Parts: sequence; C-alpha cells; structure tokens
Amino acid sequence: MENLYRVAVHYKNDNGFVEYQPDTKELKVILVNEAKRAEVEQVLTTEHTVNAPVNTIRDFEKYSFRPVESLSDLKLGLTRLWQKTGVHVDWSRPA
Repeated sequence: MENLYRVAVHYKNDNGFVEYQPDTKELKVILVNEAKRAEVEQVLTTEHTVNAPVNTIRDFEKYSFRPVESLSDLKLGLTRLWQKTGVHVDWSRPA
C-alpha cells in the first residue's frame, strides 16, 4: 500500500504539485518554472529553526526540522513556502 502525500502548488499561472513518499522520504516537485521548482526543493530539503509554542501561546521553544524528514515536518515546511519562495500551496485544491 502506497502512502503517497500530494498537495497542489502554483506560482503565477504555473500549476503543479509537491509529492512526498513518507516511507522512503522521497520528494518530488512538479512545476514548469525550473527556477521556482529548484527553490521549492531547496526550501523543503534544508533545515529550518522556528519558535514553536510548547504549553501555552506565550511559551515558545526553538524547534529545528528538515521538511523532508517526516510528513508532519513537510506540512510545517509547506506553511512557510509562500513567504520564502512566492509559491502558493493550494491546500484545498485536489492534486
């Protein structure tokens, strides 16, 4: 059984998707714009550090992660994609 996760993304009129296989940690980004595809791949394979709430919304702790390491980390990385690359994640659009 395949646990493939796929989410739609777009940059201007370039519609594509990000595909992730949690079992093998394989990531595939499909966008026609080669520069944006490479940018998205770099963001999703590079380590990030964020302040994450721990017990309350006032209690933060640094959290380091590589989006490609797990599905939950990938989803966290995708929430930062627009700010870092200008590529929108279309959470509600089927991919």
